[in-house]
Amino acid sequence: MLIKPLPDFSARLLRTLPRAAAALLLFPLLFTACLEDPAEVTAPQAEEFVQPSVIQLAPTPAKWVDIKGTAEADVDLTKAKRATRAAGNDRGRYNIDLKFLVPVTAEQEAVFETAAGRWERIIIKDVPSFTGTVPSAFTGFPPAVDGTLDDIVIEIVLAPIDGPGGILGQAGPRFVRTSDFLTLSGVMFFDVDDLAFLDELDLFDEVIVHEMGHVLGVGTLWDAGNRDLRKDEDTNPYFAGKKANVFWNAEGGTNELPVENIGGPGTALSHWRESVLRNELMTGFLNLGDNPLSRITAGSMRDLGYGAASVGERYDLPKGAPGVDPKTGDRGPGLDIAAREITLGPIGSVTTE
Repeated sequence: MLIKPLPDFSARLLRTLPRAAAALLLFPLLFTACLEDPAEVTAPQAEEFVQPSVIQLAPTPAKWVDIKGTAEADVDLTKAKRATRAAGNDRGRYNIDLKFLVPVTAEQEAVFETAAGRWERIIIKDVPSFTGTVPSAFTGFPPAVDGTLDDIVIEIVLAPIDGPGGILGQAGPRFVRTSDFLTLSGVMFFDVDDLAFLDELDLFDEVIVHEMGHVLGVGTLWDAGNRDLRKDEDTNPYFAGKKANVFWNAEGGTNELPVENIGGPGTALSHWRESVLRNELMTGFLNLGDNPLSRITAGSMRDLGYGAASVGERYDLPKGAPGVDPKTGDRGPGLDIAAREITLGPIGSVTTE
């Protein structure tokens, strides 16, 4: 490109300056003159994300979605998550990454962080990090993953669904890894119009932990892939995982670990049986008071394929505690969470190279 001649006033000014000063003045003038349009070198601005006015889950695709990516065993992440709380890699620990798509209060965020911590106490073994792009579970939002993920991301939305008294929330895995059919991305969508009700029952924390369990695979991945952990579904369903049954028997249970056999879709076959396990957190009914994550549930995570520790919160299989009467359906005080949740299944998988 030709350098444009300097204006007359610039030339006269340069003749009156010492040589060094003239050089300093000349350089920016020449540099600017080389640019026919300064706007041509302005860095492009990223398109600003505009949140949809109505938040809803993306439609379920007609066909299974397979996404390609790469896997790395030890990615040195500069933004460490809950597993270490320090810069560097995660030292072999499993990490649950929470992605809030709409603003939440500090108290609400703390509840989700605590819930993830309860699950990370059980699931402890790292899995290979995933590098690639995975779409959001919600319509109109940026990808759930766009880069490197360690080890699972859960998209979280607190927004209107159907008003008070209806659906409390929807949760489950969205994309799983083809290598083990365990969750890579999941979703937790809660109705803000029911949050005050949950606070009144003092069960908001427990609902979050319960739904996070479904994202990780409790009741949603028992028969996914090559698994066959749920037996006798049409008669007297039970969980066939060896590790969970070891702890079921250790807690005082006999025979096989029973799976819920009453209720509609999302209740039956995807929770522990309330009439027997009572206040265990992953039954379909949350009792007032404590709802522990027992060693039974911890064992079931090992049966799913997670690197899980044989630990659990204090839990005693109650004798005569109020629970489900299979004949009347009377559950006593508490929250029939299974009747007001929608458990989601995976819609695709990620294949790594």
